[in-house]
Amino acid sequence: MTGYVRTESAEWTELRVHGVSGTPPESMLEQLGVRRVSGDASSGFYRRVWPAESAAGDNGTDTLEAYSWGGLTSGAKLRALWLLLIPFLLVNVAFYARPADRRGALKTFGELVQRLFALTITGTLVMALVNVSMDFGGWQCGDSCHTGWLGFLSWSWLDGPDRRIAVLALLPLAVIGVLWRLAQRSWCDNEATPVPEADPVGQVSLLENRHMWNSARPVRRLRAVHVSVALCLVGIFALAPFARDWPSLHAGTAVSGPKLGAEILLALTLLLAAVSLVLAGLPSMSDRPGAEDPTAGTGPTVADTAADRWRSRLIGALPWGVLVVVVTSLIWIFFARPAVTGSPGDPRTVLPWLSYAINVSIVSQAVLLIVMVGVLLAMRPKQPDRATPPAWGGFATVVLMLFGSALSGTYAAAMVLAVAHLIGKPQPRQQGIDPLVTSLPYFWAAALAVPVAVAALVFGLLAFWRLRRSARTTLLPSVTATYVDSRPGREAPPKVREAAAARATAISRTWATATLDDTVRRFTGWFVGVTIVLIAGAFVWFLADRTTITDASFPRALANVGDWLVGLFAAGLLYVGRQTYQNANTRRLVGVIWDLGTFWPRAAHPLAPPCYAERAVPELINRVGFLTSTGRVILSCHSQGAVIGAAVVNQLTYAQSGRVAFLTYGAPLRRLYARFFPAYFGSPVLARTAGLLLCGRADPDHEIVPWRNLFRRSDPIGGGVFGDDATDRVDELLVDPAFAKPPGDIAYPPTLGHSHYPDDPGWPDAVARVKELRLR
Repeated sequence: MTGYVRTESAEWTELRVHGVSGTPPESMLEQLGVRRVSGDASSGFYRRVWPAESAAGDNGTDTLEAYSWGGLTSGAKLRALWLLLIPFLLVNVAFYARPADRRGALKTFGELVQRLFALTITGTLVMALVNVSMDFGGWQCGDSCHTGWLGFLSWSWLDGPDRRIAVLALLPLAVIGVLWRLAQRSWCDNEATPVPEADPVGQVSLLENRHMWNSARPVRRLRAVHVSVALCLVGIFALAPFARDWPSLHAGTAVSGPKLGAEILLALTLLLAAVSLVLAGLPSMSDRPGAEDPTAGTGPTVADTAADRWRSRLIGALPWGVLVVVVTSLIWIFFARPAVTGSPGDPRTVLPWLSYAINVSIVSQAVLLIVMVGVLLAMRPKQPDRATPPAWGGFATVVLMLFGSALSGTYAAAMVLAVAHLIGKPQPRQQGIDPLVTSLPYFWAAALAVPVAVAALVFGLLAFWRLRRSARTTLLPSVTATYVDSRPGREAPPKVREAAAARATAISRTWATATLDDTVRRFTGWFVGVTIVLIAGAFVWFLADRTTITDASFPRALANVGDWLVGLFAAGLLYVGRQTYQNANTRRLVGVIWDLGTFWPRAAHPLAPPCYAERAVPELINRVGFLTSTGRVILSCHSQGAVIGAAVVNQLTYAQSGRVAFLTYGAPLRRLYARFFPAYFGSPVLARTAGLLLCGRADPDHEIVPWRNLFRRSDPIGGGVFGDDATDRVDELLVDPAFAKPPGDIAYPPTLGHSHYPDDPGWPDAVARVKELRLR
């Protein structure tokens, strides 16, 4: 592309950072001709292209620049696979939803609980894969193996369960390999981005620590542990049918060489699994280098770095060692063909140890959730933030963990039951024609889906009713108070009064819809409470009488209906995944989920979708440093970009922040992040952010802070930073939509809501105001 692009810094550079859904740089710069001046196609800095330097709107005084990071979350087609990783994502986000920053043993213990919980989520996925492949196809292979797409399992060289299990174990190994590869690739793209070494002085909040984005080493370690545990599970279940009774442990029992070899390999695999579990408990799995004492310097000593590097290499080699053992086990099973423990006439059962492992996983998740409740109670601050109370009473961490557990269980049940219906019929025991004996927890999960779905529908209807009622009783008076035209007076013609009343009602409904997040948060809390009661009741019932779900008529009916619901869920997930892969617009829409969830580094679950902020924040720090070396910067951030911008402001040096003005619009800082992540974005942290713009001044006068935050009542995402009534000097409320029809127009002006803030009439004044405040 020919034309002129100014690449130098200017006296003022307005650096725009977009929000969710990956706004193209052409839209941000309001011009079709743009060119990347730094970065790459995934995340880069763009400026406008002009016919010639003499006609350029960008000059030495004012220059407009855009930072586009949307490619990090919605670019590649393979990111459709991220839909399967939502449970991992939720568990990882839960790590940062703690109510307060507490250091010491309590913090370390809480992180241990969350890392172990994340391992159980990985185990849930692996056991579901083992169930549909090694169990259904290898161990329980019946008449269905002789026809259809499973006909290859009846080939002569696959004439026994030993070889079928060895061959079908390649399926879970392949999935683990794909997740391993994707995590490694995204780690290289994002987490391995170098963080600038210089740290701000006098750090107060967690968000000021640059080491938060320095997770290359801990993510690599944690990934090695999760992959090792996943591989160990495959190896254990492959060997269990041939060594489940451990006859070699009984004196005087003759053991064949193949069977003894299987037992030795099983013992070795169990040992490696235990080592992986111990490693998961190490604090270094979550700690970033220098995170314990960020003011002590830019990093650890040379000796500590060398020792840490060796530990990382040893842990990084662990999954390769486990893979060697597992592959050796499969080769041994295939060629040595150890005898299966049991008698030929025994009834068909689930793959040995699999049902026990599923039950242990469920109990472990329940125990860890209860323990986490106790940890959060102990971590609650003595002086709660009454201005912005945390979501769900400060238990957002547990709620997100519960959602991750429930969703992973739903994924597993959907996979197992759908495959069972494809190749046979799921049954709790051998009965009927061509049964596939399925672990009872999957039937319980299907049955539980029915009352949970009913509860979700009821609370959804209640939320809708609450929104309509709020529009009529609460927001309609606010609309009439805001718009003078909504009160035409008694002397106005009846049609004018009717039109004004109808318009006021429509705006009140728009404003009510914009409060959806508050309504959803409140009703979700009630829904979670009901769900916990349902899960607890089902859990106690399961422990008391596991077979009730298939033997009694009413529970069996619930399980059958839930089976259909779970099947519909699986079909819907496949449809969304297909659309995400084929359609760029759908991929961008699904990318909104990742924009909100992958802001956080992978501290709990390393196989979650990658953290884009670990690349975006360092890149913005470097760019702001370059632009402020000879000029000043207006960091102009929309929506999720305001969250990124706040993180950048917290990590600039005083010399840099003293040359930066902050302009946010449609920002979810207080409305979403302060409530769900109070330790990182609570009211004290937002006040500290304002102070950092004045070189760390404590309790600064917001009248002189070079930060303005624009928001609308029609915006369903953004809101005030220090309040919703715009009484604070930082927050400026923009009226939207316009009440009256423009002259000569037959339609009312559109509601701008969360978009088009630069088109608002108040935009130029806000830009001029932050410039003026920065120059004071």
